[in-house]
Amino acid sequence: MAYIFFYSSIAVLLITFLICCNFRKLKLPNIIIGLTTVGYSLISDILLGDQFKLFYYINPQVSTLYMILSAVLIYAVLNIAYTMFLPKKHKNALIYTVGWIVALLLFEYASLLTKALIFTGWKPFPWSIVTYIVAYVWIYFFYSFLTKKIPAKI
Repeated sequence: MAYIFFYSSIAVLLITFLICCNFRKLKLPNIIIGLTTVGYSLISDILLGDQFKLFYYINPQVSTLYMILSAVLIYAVLNIAYTMFLPKKHKNALIYTVGWIVALLLFEYASLLTKALIFTGWKPFPWSIVTYIVAYVWIYFFYSFLTKKIPAKI
């Protein structure tokens, strides 16, 4: 079940992302967010998962492979999509971001139920919630910075 959930999540996410690209143009700031997401996802997953043994993906022996796949094909794609539809008004962006955090917590819960993600020391409350809040506040401000510094047409 873990393998089916993991790979079907990637497939559904990529198909959904391609559909989203028909509605919003992919811009350089979105791509930069995706690339930085890969970096911090790998750093945090390898530190917390591989080094501190707080969790692993599917199988501890090959968990690093799934961490890499998740960073590139799940988290980067999700964060690019998040920024593609991010509202400009702060209040709307806050509501939108809270919705994304709730959706990610539900995705994490489904990952736990299917054993695609196994917590060995990590606690969803408060650590997953805090992690998502910090990540999306950072993404919001970094994306805002990027959209001000990078011209719309290159």
